[in-house]
Amino acid sequence: MHISRKSRWLPALAIVTLATACGGEAPPKDPLTTDAAQDGVQEVRQQKSRKIFYTIPSPMETAALLKRAGAAYDARIPNDVRNVDRYTTASKQALNLGVYGADLSYASVHNQTQESMFYTSCSKRLAENLGVTGVFNESVLERMERNMNNRDSLLDIISTTYWDVDAYMKENGRENISALMITGGWIEGLYIATQVAAEKGSLELRQRVAEQKHSLNDLIGLLNTYPDDPTLAGPRADLQALAELFLPVMTGSAGESVTVENGVTVVGAGQTTPAAITDEQFTAIRDKVAEIRNNYIK
Repeated sequence: MHISRKSRWLPALAIVTLATACGGEAPPKDPLTTDAAQDGVQEVRQQKSRKIFYTIPSPMETAALLKRAGAAYDARIPNDVRNVDRYTTASKQALNLGVYGADLSYASVHNQTQESMFYTSCSKRLAENLGVTGVFNESVLERMERNMNNRDSLLDIISTTYWDVDAYMKENGRENISALMITGGWIEGLYIATQVAAEKGSLELRQRVAEQKHSLNDLIGLLNTYPDDPTLAGPRADLQALAELFLPVMTGSAGESVTVENGVTVVGAGQTTPAAITDEQFTAIRDKVAEIRNNYIK
């Protein structure tokens, strides 16, 4: 359920097709800026960002889980590339840069070359609209083209690119945009996981959903370092509402077995502390995530 990994890629022969798929003229910029953070706050933000990144399953881990679950790529799940022109404000552009990044990872782990090209093109456009002109450069696109058949290398490039966007925003006093991008990617990653888990009944994916209670708390902590920023008030409220649904979810160290006992998914073995999420809890989280995510992509 990865989110904050980075994206670039656009084979030269597909430029016309991609431009059509992701709309025509770029929407006007509406840049968000924020005052420079004090050193202590800056350090807290960096720590929260790292924790969020490392507690979210990597694209390869998610791919392995999807493969074990027998889940094929579902083109209905990601955000439609034709929606990209709807995002005319910086906040929407930042949220959906994260959304399309998660969709890019989802398509890439399933070797969906054409879909990945589309999501990369949309990510590139949103990044450019936000003023991140140096990240999605020709060198990166050429590397993606050369590695389009090497999933591991491609995912590494995707990951690196999104961290470059994150770093660029922070270096240019636009950390709130970075926070929005991380939020969008996290929500989309959880949305994909809950949709696939519900469809396939995967116990391992349900376990990953339960484990996101930790990263959700870190994400809320990150947004709380911007107490006076109105652009983050809505996403913060969304995450806090979601956190209420996660409260009764039991998390712990992963075990060696996954079982269902009286309607409760339990992962654990031996002396490990199991993680558990009931069917009711899972359904409530799945529906709330879908509501939040669908509001972001409008």
